Amino acid sequence: MPAQALKDYYKILELPAEATQEQIKKSYRALAFQYHPDTNPDSQYAIAHFLEIQEAYSVLSDHQKRKKYDEERWLSGMSKRAKDQAAVTPQWIYREAKKLHQHMDMVDTYRMNHRALYDYVMLLLQDSHMAILEQGTDREQNLLIVRELLQSTRHLRYEYMQAIAPILQQLSQQDEKMTDAILNQVKTSRHRKQWASFLPYFIAIISITLCILMYLYSRR
Repeated sequence: MPAQALKDYYKILELPAEATQEQIKKSYRALAFQYHPDTNPDSQYAIAHFLEIQEAYSVLSDHQKRKKYDEERWLSGMSKRAKDQAAVTPQWIYREAKKLHQHMDMVDTYRMNHRALYDYVMLLLQDSHMAILEQGTDREQNLLIVRELLQSTRHLRYEYMQAIAPILQQLSQQDEKMTDAILNQVKTSRHRKQWASFLPYFIAIISITLCILMYLYSRR
């Protein structure tokens, strides 16, 4: 099933992406009044738009939801640019990989959209792009692309990192240092997954231990 297109909540609220919370609230109130079902009882289009306005406001008025949405919107915009790019060159792929690294350095890794990041990296590494890179003569630039993408994906979930790693290895053309870096990142990603699966049990053990200690202390 194809991924659902990301809605442009800023466009729905008729605001720029840098809008303040006060501007968001003001625009929401005006648009909600304009398209409210009570004002437009016979217009299904107005009612549908009113629901979109509510949806947009619920995201953009919440600081954490807005941060996550902005990240998804950025990646979605980059994906569209990549798909629309007429002439793909190794230099263009490197620039896009570098932009991605710079963006991911500013993203909250605990709230990042792993799937959106994975999809964009796979878009950059699609078969036609890999063919262009492999036929190119600049091996060092290919290694730079791998390095930028490794930095961008260093917090990516294991299942996604595991899928990307073989393509990065292929692009690194058996460079020993880069291959080691890729394998180490996959290993680190796997350890994070294992720790995350163990964490609830660890917390439960600590909680039970504390309860026992508190009970024993109260019996003294």
